[in-house]
Amino acid sequence: MRKWTSLGLAIAATAMATTQVAAQQAGPSWNGFYAGLNAGGMFGDTSASFAGPAGPGGFSGAGSGFAGGAQAGYNYLLGPVVLGGEIDFQGSTFAAAVNGGSNFGPFSTTERTPWFSTMRARVGYPVGTVMPYLTGGAVWGQRSIDGPISASANYWTWTAGGGIEGLVTERWSMKLEYLYMGTPSTSLLPGTNETANNNLIRVGVNYHF
Repeated sequence: MRKWTSLGLAIAATAMATTQVAAQQAGPSWNGFYAGLNAGGMFGDTSASFAGPAGPGGFSGAGSGFAGGAQAGYNYLLGPVVLGGEIDFQGSTFAAAVNGGSNFGPFSTTERTPWFSTMRARVGYPVGTVMPYLTGGAVWGQRSIDGPISASANYWTWTAGGGIEGLVTERWSMKLEYLYMGTPSTSLLPGTNETANNNLIRVGVNYHF
């Protein structure tokens, strides 16, 4: 009787251990490097005032466009929290119609953002295969205006936002993300006091190595 009882306990213990190992192997892992592609839309507005030889004046405008590119990053699972960093590069068709005036009269021009890159930290809280997260960091990009007034400049600014990412297979995940981007560090026109912001909404897919 003891023999059969011991054998039953051994079988039960083995079955339990096997089930636990299988569950661990089948469970999602957020650790490691990943890379992928993204696409979405960007919209924003700008306004500015200026003085100088042209006298008091200003301009304002709003626009939108497509943004898409690639991203890469690293996740580190620290207890129940995922810490990581991500960098991306985006091409953009963003264009805004800008109208204004000065002592020289009214003017109209088009502002464009042909490309930008973000470098961000991410903090997530995975719940099984789904991870909501917050993110923030810096933006490096280029803006230009063309028309009666033409200029271009590279700039820095900050960004913050959040998103949700879900594992659809062991290696692949999809995400939905929103980023707010602040006023660029470099104005397109000298002596201009400018306020600008952009909003980016995008979806992406990542491969986890």
